[in-house]
Amino acid sequence: MSAYKVIDRIQIEPHILFIRIEPTDIKITLRDVFKSLSDTAWISVFDKKYIQDYFQVRAEETISYIAANIIKQSDDKITSDTGELVVSELSRLTVINELKYLDIPLAEIIKSQAVGNDGFDFFSKNLNKIILFGEAKFKSSQNAYGSAFEQIERFERTKQDVSDIKEIKEFCCEDSLNNHSNGKKGFIASFASKSTSTLNIVNGIKRNTHYNILKKHQEIICVAVNV
Repeated sequence: MSAYKVIDRIQIEPHILFIRIEPTDIKITLRDVFKSLSDTAWISVFDKKYIQDYFQVRAEETISYIAANIIKQSDDKITSDTGELVVSELSRLTVINELKYLDIPLAEIIKSQAVGNDGFDFFSKNLNKIILFGEAKFKSSQNAYGSAFEQIERFERTKQDVSDIKEIKEFCCEDSLNNHSNGKKGFIASFASKSTSTLNIVNGIKRNTHYNILKKHQEIICVAVNV
């Protein structure tokens, strides 16, 4: 059984996509999220041993921390501790699986600090060689798209995407890095969604000030996660 199923997919504008997903079973979802985070097979794609070693040390430290402190074997619910991590990883997997975009591990896994990293939560690259910067937000009592778009717009304004390039450059082709240097980039707003209808969420996003500032960029993906 997959960790999630797509329940809505709406093209808001030619370059702006909304996807809503539903975790299939919380225990399966948590298990699959941890399995996905723990899979370090991606390290083998690098042909230089020092790069493999560099990422191996980073990944092992973070995976051990997540196993011990965030996702535990007995968990059967998504809490505030697991929420943002689950929203991030499910959104990242959705972009990879549904759109066939580049698979880059979650920022927690590849960044130098084990947990609590500043900057964007996850990354990908679309079929037009545009790097996408993802931010995930979890709120237990309300839809979190406002918080996601506010932080993305603030990060873009303060050039956090430029800072994060150094963390992901090994995953990206030269064309995509050059595109970013020339101001061509996109963003993924990933957020917890509640019982609000998809139509109301989409209409709320369209009215959001930060979304309207960001929509000038090459691509915007909105991923609503029902948790």
